Amino acid sequence: MQNKIDHLILLFGGLFLFFLDQFLKYLAYSKQNVFFVWNKLIGWEFYANKGIAFSLPFPNTILLIFTPIIIFLLITYYLKTKNQNILLKISLLLIILGAISNFIDRIIFGITIDYFRIFTIVINLADIMIVFGVLLLMFKNKK
Repeated sequence: MQNKIDHLILLFGGLFLFFLDQFLKYLAYSKQNVFFVWNKLIGWEFYANKGIAFSLPFPNTILLIFTPIIIFLLITYYLKTKNQNILLKISLLLIILGAISNFIDRIIFGITIDYFRIFTIVINLADIMIVFGVLLLMFKNKK
């Protein structure tokens, strides 16, 4: 029973981050305000990211075709990891939900909406979820 409760808490936590990212993207897209918290290096800024990671240019059509396949494979793997290490579950869930959130942007707008300015980059919560999920996977595999 405790295992199911843990998985529900994990799922609801991930879904909270997913919906928070979607809400922040809505705010960024609808308002398109810019403000800085610290010295024009950290702040809030709408950025229409037409590329992939680090704004590298990449055809949107290819992303729209292959992203669902990758997400499907990740979900399939996640569902097969029933009693695996909790770090594996957390990392996969973060990657899946972050990828779905960015994919929704690509379908609706043809871009990914970024909004957190950190030094010279602009990212979103979904990007943070994906990177953190990958780092957790690397950490888990080093053990």
